[in-house]
Order: sequence, then structure tokens, then C-alpha cells
Amino acid sequence: IFTVCLSAIFTLSVAAQTVTGSLVGHVEDAAGATVPGARVTVTEINRGTSREITTNEEGNYSIGSLDPGVYRIEITQANFKKLIQENVEVAINTTVRVDGKLEAGGVSETVQIEAEQVQLKTDRADVSTQITSEQLEELPLSPDRNYQSVLDITPGVSEAATVGSSFGNPNGSLTNRINGQNERYNNFQLDGTINNQTNVISQTAIVPSPESIQVVDVSTNAYDAEQGRASGGVINVQIKSGTNRLRGSAFAFNTNSALKARNTLSTLDKPNTNLNQFGFTLGGPIRRDKTFFFADYQGGRDRRGQSVVLSVPTEAFRNGNFSASSSRIYDPLTGTATGAGRTQFAGNIIPQNRISPAARAILAALPLPNLPGTTENYETSGTFLQNRDAFNVKINHNFTDTTTGFVRYSFFNANTSDVPSFGILGGPSTSGGLTAAEGPGRNHSVSANLTHVFSNNLITEFRFGYVRVNISAISPTEENLSTRLGIPGINQGDFFTSGGIPRIAISGFDFLGIAATVPFDIRENSFNIVNNWTKTLGNHTIRFGGDIRRLRLDKFQASGSNPRGDYTFTSGVTTLSGQTGTSTNAFASFLLGLPQSVARTTVNQLGGYQLQQYFFFAQDRWQVSPKLTVNYGLRYEIYPYAIGLEAGDQSRYLPETNQSLISGYGSTGERLGVRTEYNNFAPRLGVAYRLDEKTVIRTGYGLSYVPIGINTLATQNFPGQVNVQFQGSNSLQPARDPGGNLITLSTGIPVAPTADVSSGVLTPPGNVILSATNPDAKRGYVQSYNFTVERDIFGFVTSVGYVGSRGTRLPGTININAVGALPNRAVTTADRPLARQFGRTADTFYTDFMLSNSYHSLQARVDRRFKRLGRLTAAYTFSKSLDYTDAFTVRNPLSIDAERGPSDFDRRHNLVVSHVLRLPFGRGGKIFDSNGLRLSGLIGGFTLSGVFTARSGTPVDITGIQIASRRPSGITARPNVIGPARILGGLGPGQPFFDTSVFQDPAQGELGNVGRNSLRGPSYFNYNATLARTFGLTERFKLQLQLAAFNVTNTPHFRNPSGDFTNQNTFGQSRSTFGERQIRLGARLTF
Repeated sequence: IFTVCLSAIFTLSVAAQTVTGSLVGHVEDAAGATVPGARVTVTEINRGTSREITTNEEGNYSIGSLDPGVYRIEITQANFKKLIQENVEVAINTTVRVDGKLEAGGVSETVQIEAEQVQLKTDRADVSTQITSEQLEELPLSPDRNYQSVLDITPGVSEAATVGSSFGNPNGSLTNRINGQNERYNNFQLDGTINNQTNVISQTAIVPSPESIQVVDVSTNAYDAEQGRASGGVINVQIKSGTNRLRGSAFAFNTNSALKARNTLSTLDKPNTNLNQFGFTLGGPIRRDKTFFFADYQGGRDRRGQSVVLSVPTEAFRNGNFSASSSRIYDPLTGTATGAGRTQFAGNIIPQNRISPAARAILAALPLPNLPGTTENYETSGTFLQNRDAFNVKINHNFTDTTTGFVRYSFFNANTSDVPSFGILGGPSTSGGLTAAEGPGRNHSVSANLTHVFSNNLITEFRFGYVRVNISAISPTEENLSTRLGIPGINQGDFFTSGGIPRIAISGFDFLGIAATVPFDIRENSFNIVNNWTKTLGNHTIRFGGDIRRLRLDKFQASGSNPRGDYTFTSGVTTLSGQTGTSTNAFASFLLGLPQSVARTTVNQLGGYQLQQYFFFAQDRWQVSPKLTVNYGLRYEIYPYAIGLEAGDQSRYLPETNQSLISGYGSTGERLGVRTEYNNFAPRLGVAYRLDEKTVIRTGYGLSYVPIGINTLATQNFPGQVNVQFQGSNSLQPARDPGGNLITLSTGIPVAPTADVSSGVLTPPGNVILSATNPDAKRGYVQSYNFTVERDIFGFVTSVGYVGSRGTRLPGTININAVGALPNRAVTTADRPLARQFGRTADTFYTDFMLSNSYHSLQARVDRRFKRLGRLTAAYTFSKSLDYTDAFTVRNPLSIDAERGPSDFDRRHNLVVSHVLRLPFGRGGKIFDSNGLRLSGLIGGFTLSGVFTARSGTPVDITGIQIASRRPSGITARPNVIGPARILGGLGPGQPFFDTSVFQDPAQGELGNVGRNSLRGPSYFNYNATLARTFGLTERFKLQLQLAAFNVTNTPHFRNPSGDFTNQNTFGQSRSTFGERQIRLGARLTF
């Protein structure tokens, strides 16, 4: 089979996510004897397509590659009555069992039955959930109505989170962690073709409106061999199609500040908010039973007022007066190089002539505190602006009785503007993000599918997908602002540096300046082709196929440090060796204009990258008996290394020789010597056994390789981009250039010289941050497994099972130039291992497939579909997820095993209950159905929908050392814990959530003993609800009015307490909340 697969396929895609479903069944007579040769005819009742097959010698039948829809099934055989089963729903990626029991009689006689409401999963072993269009339209989705916000009604799926800025992610794509895996490992499909972005692979290119979606299929564990390029979950969204009946809708929703509660901790008036969302859908026949169309549009006009609380220095601090502070301020220009023997400033006051002119000019533009205290003492607000427009157009066509297809085009456009908290000085955005900027985003998606039935036993599917993403952002800052404020050499008039100031990070205070990622202009083009074949041989249904994906990324964005520069001010510069430093000391360092470290990226060449990915699979669904089904298969995946579009677009550092390979120059190849691995075989196995008509036992196993985006391994392209780093000789000394001269705010940051790359090999400067990659790395993989029992209990489909996974050789990055704390003195740059060998003092990162993770869970789900009342679901997960890092970089490269701990997103208990309940009052209900038109009109037509969530807390990571001379270099330091860290439960400023007294600095030369993610934050309880009423305007037209409330009880949701041990002002305190109650009004007209 596998050989046939390789030779027959010329395609690709990320995982060939199926866009069709299948029907299977067993036909027998009243005595239980099998009926071979019975004719089974399935007809899609809304589009008129029909397929026909006969049962085999064992009375079994299987019809694959069925377009999703509602089917009528007719079973006929001589000497038996015709059996008709109506309204059988077939969705994407499902196998629906419809067995038939024929009664003796004539074919002219008919037995007609309705499809059962309860449908057990009898012939597959994967763990999956389908979210229907009714749920998406009725449940209270997030305020921006994103379908991804309710994926967590699936067991094993975490709550949705936002990834990236509003400019890098203008369509508001959300991410979920699935069964303990990183969100980068999920595979999103739209109508069966690519929907993941290329630069940030956890984001989707198109987020369709709820009204346009037919179904969302979420596969989380042990999926078929057909599905891959994912080791987390596979999420396939199907856009609606037109039918023989003209249908449509028009809708409008509004949220404004009058309908939003005040933030629990805010002291300002509620900022003005007004979010309008509106649109329509329309679908129907172009030519009856032949050609159909569906189109939709959704617009959004977001004027979102947001407030944010930040930390700014007091007026006394700005004048250099620290006399009221317990922190002693020492003159860094006195004493020895180790920080010993320093002189404290008289009266703890910095003389005016020592204050940096540039620092003084910056502070003149920085607002003063408007709240009490020395931290979190400034509250401001601003308005986030975004105009969004999106639409889908889909055409389905039945070419013949045996050939069907569709083509879809999707479009998204947005213009976004966010406001910096500190005006011309930048800083965090008022919406809470790290990037304040403005810019457009425009995405396109095309999907096409063609299915041809050669015979009852041979079918092929061909799919093509294309995605284009174009996003950009600039920061509307003053031209030559750094020059005006007295920081020379920053504003050089190019795309990256013409305006704004460097990013200034002062420990314990909020940063100033613009994020390193802005400005940017990113363009992605992704193609994928899929070809699958289905062959039925007796009781075996064999599928095989291939996918090919071609990805291209043109990235006009600085990588690494800020192109305007990064100044980092820490406490050590103004402390005495062996003494505790605070944020007050860090600010004093800023006043003196003396950073502890400085970095800057010089952009000499912008990178473009492309890669191909190849996937092949073969699988067999073996109907061993009417009760036992075995699915087994194999995938084969090839991930070649990305190549640059031009010479010099990539480089790879060789730590063993201290040289860098430059792609495309000299004898250096375009893949920099990184080898392609050809041994990525991924077996899959699933078994489903029907114990009886109401009970199914399933177990499955699957191996999946982790997908890695271009952005992970291919964006370090020294010397195209030179990321220089200047540091003090140790953590108590200010930064100096290679000549020993102080680098201050008033001197600016030196620019790295250009390098001769003609030979393709060069020796980089020792103060340039570099990245290395293992050229012989073997790609990581995740093994997933489950054992599940599902039973129909009085109409409630209940499943309980063990679901687990284990990741091996997962990607990770470590700083190979890190050094631990020394026993007798502060660490110096000369102590770094590569400094001793090559004079290399800068951070040097090494990426390899070196990590692992594990996930174990008990997952339970209840699903009840009521014929007239709606639907109720409940998902509970009891789980434990362990890993080494939430991102790729390991915080302690000297002891990787010490970083193994609970995942950042790990919640031991997750309960999500959703309901769409049509209240049984008035006409059509069970209560007061015929009690007069007036009463029926008053109380009829109501629907109550909601999502209740209860979750235990996520981990809190304790980091930082207060005494600068004890800090390691290139390692995230941790304190010691000397006793149980009791949970005190305090919430709000000044209220410790846990006992902070049990933490202290480690002794000189030691690393702290606190484990990663060793504490837990507050639990989360929330209920979102929608009350809707539907009015029948005419026989065809209906109007629904909605009132949705998010956080109905307005329960304050406190964020995790601070784990920053160095900032004792906030350590252990949960000082901010989110998700205050918000009400949305809406109306939807349908026909």
C-alpha cells in the first residue's frame, strides 16, 4: 500500500484533513442473518446528489468521500420491504454508522424511520468533537465573536489566548493548548486546506464569522494517518454551502461602554467603547441540483477604550532625591571593578550635575504619577481603533453524478491603530499590549476541491489551497526624537530608525520606547496540494494520498534587539557588592545614564525564505465484524530546511570553530549544511468495539512529528542583521564598548561595522549575539494514546477515558555562553565559556531537538441533544502537563533537568458546560402551547444559551535574585525557598497571595532551589450567557433579538500574582483583573 501511495501521489498539504465524511453499516434480516447484495442508495436531500453501492458477502457496506450534508438512505433487496432512513447527518471527518434490519415483503412496501438523535462513534478511535453551526450562532462567543473562543468545550483543550500584537494578528486569531502540547503544534484547516500562517504558525490566516461556518471539527488525539503536520490538535473549519433552497441572514451586534462594567481596580472613568459588528449571509441554487452558491460578509468597527496601570518614577526620584528610600544609592564610578568599596551618594541624593541630560529630557516628557506609591502609580487610558471587513464566497458544482467539487475565496482586511501609554515616549499600549503602532493587514485564502467516483470501490479527491498574508505596522513617533532628547546616533533616517527613542528598560518600571518588532512589513504566500484515494476491498476501506506544501516568507523586520537600541538599567550598577538592590537602584542608574547592558540590531539585509514540506500516508479501516473496527496506517513526512531567497539571507554559527557560515557565498550551500531527515515514519492504530447497541470501547495510538515554522530556525542572518551587545564586565558595572569606554544615554550606541562575506565563512565579532543549529538534528515527535468508553445513558452520550501524550526530542534553545554564579565574586563577561575560548562575550544560542514533555489526563464528556429543547454538553478534564519551557528557550541551560516542571498553561481541573436550551413556553413548546395567541406571543420563542467555566489556577514561576553580585550570567536566576510557601489567598494591591517570607537570595556561588512553576495562581469561575427571543415575522422570515452577557456575575478575575522576587513592591501580589462584565446587544434576521 505504501509503495502505491508514493507512486500515485503528486501532492501536498499539511495534513490531508478530510473535507468529507463516510457512511458504513451492516444489513441483516429480521432473524439476524446477513443480507449480501442489498442495494444501498444515499441521497443528499438539499442538493440532490446521489450515490449507490451494494452490500458485500458479509452484509457490510461503506460509502466514503461523501460531501457533508443531510442524507436519505434507501436499502432495497428482493423479497424484502424497502427500508428508508431519513435525516442522517454526515459531517466532515466523521464515520456514521447506519445499520439496516430488513423485513420480509415486497419492494413496493416501505418501512420509513427517522435518524436517531443519539449517534455513538462506533467505527473510529480518535478523540474528537464537532461544534455545530447552531452552537456557534447561539452560544455567547467572545465579544468579537471568534469561534475559537469556544473550542474549549472540547475535553483536553485549554482556554483560548491571544498571540501576537493587534498588528501582527489583526484578525484576532486565538490559540489553544491541546492535550499538553504547544499551540504551535496545532494544525488549522479551512475547507480542508491550509489556514496556518507561516511566520507565526500558531495563528490562522482567516477567522470566519460564526454565521458562515457549517461545522468545526476538533481532533485532539490518535487521529487517522490522513491527518498530520500536527502533534497537538487538528482543527478543520467547514464553510457553509448553498442548497436548493434560498437561505440567508442579516445581523448586527453592539457593545459599548454603557454596557460594560468598570474594572474592579480602576480609578478612572470608564473609557469610551463602541464595538459594532454587522453582516449578512446568502446561499442558494444557481442551477437547481447542479450549481450552488454561498456568500457572507462581516464588518467590524471597533472603538475600544482601555485603561492601564503602570509604574513611573515619583517627582523626588526624578530629581535624584532618594533620601526617603531604604535603598542605598552608590556611585558606580567609585570603588573597585567588583563593586566593592563604593561611596554612597551624600544624603542618598544624586547631585544635579551627575544627572544625565538625556535622562532629564526624557523625564520631562514622562507623565508624573496620578496614584499613590512608588510602583503601579500611574493610570491612563486610550482608544484602540480597528476597522475590519471580511467575506467568503463558495461555489459548489455537481459536474456529473460521479464528479463534484467546490471552490472558495476568503478575504480579510483591517486597519488598526493603538495608542502608547507615554505619548511620544512610547511604552506599552493602553490596550495592554507591548506594541503601540498603526498599520493595515490583508489576508486572502483560496480552497478548491474535486471528488470523482470511478466506481463504487474507487474514489479520488483533489484539493488545492492558497493563503496570502500581508501585515505591516509603523509607530507614529516623532522624527529624530532621540536626537532632540540628546541620544545621538539613533535616528539614522532609514525605515527602522527614523523616529522614536531606544527601548529603555528600567527594572521595576514600565519600559519606554518602541518594541523591537516595529516597524515591520511581512508577506506570506503558502500553497498546498492534496490528493487522496479511497479503495474498498471487501471489509477493507483503504485510503492513501499525499500532500505537498510550499511556503514563502518575505520578512521586513528586525530580528533580535531593537534597531533603535535597547538600554537595560538594573539595580547592580548603583549597589555595593554583596548588598541587596531594588528598582530604586535601577532608576538611579537611569538617572546617571549608565545602563548595565546595551544592545542594537543593525539591519543590512532583509531576509526572505522558502521551504517545501512533503507528506504521504496510507491507512486501512478494517471492518473485522459488525462490532469490531480496526484502523491502522502509516504517515511519512519530509521537512527540508528553509532556504533563503537571496545570498546572505541566512547564516549559521559554528560554536566549535567560532565561525559563521553565510548562505549562498563562496562554497557555502543554501541550506548551510543542515541535513534533511528522511526517517520520519509515523504509525497510527485505532480499535473500536461495540460492546452492545449503547456502549462502545475505543483505544488508539498515534505518532506525530512536530511542525516547525520558518521563524524558528531561519531568521538569524548575521551579518545581514548584526545584533551587537555591550555589557558591563560584571552585573555591578555599567556597559562599555570594546575599547573600555562607557556607553551612556548621551553617547548613543555604536553601530557594528559591515563585514566581508564573499568567502561564505567569517569570524564574527565577540559582542554579536548569534544563533547556532544542530545540522544533524532529528525531528521531534509526540506519541498520543487513549482508552475511552462511550455509552448512551438515557439519551446522554457519555464518554470517559484516559488520554495521554509524550513528546520526545522537542525543539529547544539554550544559551551556550551562559555561566553560573561564582563562589567568591561576581560573574564577569570574561568567565563566559566562549570568552575563555574565543573572546566571545555575547549571548550565543543553540537550537536542537533536545526537550520532552508529558501529559496525562482523565477526560469525560456528556452530550445530550434534545429533539425540541436544544443541546447540553459538559467537558471535564483532570490533567497534569510537564515540560521544560513554554517557549523554545530554556531558562537554565546549565541544568536543563532543573527546569522540568508544570507547563505554564497547566490547570489540574477544567470544567466547561455549554447549553443551547429553547425554553418550552408558548407556541411549539410543551407549556402554554395552545393557551391563546396573546399568552403564547408573550412567553414563546425564548432561547437561553451559555457557557459555564470552572478552572483551577495556572502555575506561578518565582524568579530573580536581589543581590547583583550573586547573579549568574545568561541564566534566569531563582531564589531559595526555605519553607512551605503557604497560599494566603490575598487578591489586590498590597494583599499577598502566597507567603513571600519563605524566599531569600541563595548564597554566593549557588543557584536558587525554587523549582520552575512551583506555585499556583487563583482559580477561575465564569458564566457567559445569551438570552434570545425569536419572532416569526412571516412563514419564512424570522427575527431574533439577543442579549449576551460576558461574566454575568461580574466576578473579578484576578491575574496570577507576581513571581518577580527582585521587585519586592509587587512580589506575591495579584494586582490586576480582567474580563469585567460586558453586555452585547444583537439582532439577526433569517429566511
